[in-house]
Amino acid sequence: MHAILEKINFIPFQPIPFFQTGHAQTLLSQFLSYASLIQEVQKHCVKLSDGDNIILVENNTHLKALHSMHSNRIILLVHGLTGSQDSSYMQRAASYLTEAGFRVFRMNLRGCGEGATHAKKLYHSGRSQDVQEVITWLTMQHPTSSISLIGFSLGANIVLKLAGELGSKLYNAPKLDSVIAVSPPLNLETSVKLLLHKKNKLFNTYFVKRLITHIKSKKNLLGNLPANFEKTITTVFDFDQQITAPLNGFKDAKDYYQQASSGPYVQSITLPTLLLHSLDDPFIGNAEFYQLPIKKNLDLLLTKNGGHVSWLGKTDRHFNLRWMDRLILKWITWIENTKG
Repeated sequence: MHAILEKINFIPFQPIPFFQTGHAQTLLSQFLSYASLIQEVQKHCVKLSDGDNIILVENNTHLKALHSMHSNRIILLVHGLTGSQDSSYMQRAASYLTEAGFRVFRMNLRGCGEGATHAKKLYHSGRSQDVQEVITWLTMQHPTSSISLIGFSLGANIVLKLAGELGSKLYNAPKLDSVIAVSPPLNLETSVKLLLHKKNKLFNTYFVKRLITHIKSKKNLLGNLPANFEKTITTVFDFDQQITAPLNGFKDAKDYYQQASSGPYVQSITLPTLLLHSLDDPFIGNAEFYQLPIKKNLDLLLTKNGGHVSWLGKTDRHFNLRWMDRLILKWITWIENTKG
């Protein structure tokens, strides 16, 4: 058994039969419905230093029991590309972690979800400062709480980048004491190139349609959009070249990928960090994970199967196939017990 799994007393990943490949895992995970257990939420508006606003959603399922919670820890969740507070993995993580006694906040990246009309600028893979400012706000609201930060996919890239910047003293977030990155694209250019492969056509089309819909809905807020961009963008690379890069001050898509990729920041991370990646992830390259430095504070967990933000398989609970969700809870609980 992997040393990390032994440490947190959890089982290795075993994919469910007939859905062992990365594509199958990723697709099935998207199509499996999730009935949210979150009955009530409290919304918070966080004003950023440049005038835009971020909308946080706090779980209030057990609001009456907050004073009897076993932990004072805050969990901040950050979604992936074209996601929001309502992404299935965000809702599941929020539910499970709240049920376990943690205070959970789901962050809508700039202009996403509940915050669609609250931002004049776009979110992208490198906007780690937005997360840092949200953490500062949380610290002001809850000064005695430690904070764990969890990112998924693009959100995982952001949280790793921020953790590295904190280690390099570029920012300050003293209450943040642990980080989880699930399916992070350590090299954005590699990931975008993988999306161009014919076997990933379905994923590329899915992302492009959602990205274009998102931009069209914000056309009045953004301004200066290329004419007829809907017709000229057919890949995620096209979107980054024509929209993401010019609207965010990058020279081009390649410059954006170089500046925003989290891989180079990992060596500077000093916080306890769990990095979870499946080697059959359809659009996240593997090479960068083998090149990561060996660090005592870095729990690098590579699985043979699991897809992208998926990991449907046997867990330590009957009728629960969400191995990723159980792993996150186990690791956070280990952090809490260690810190306690």
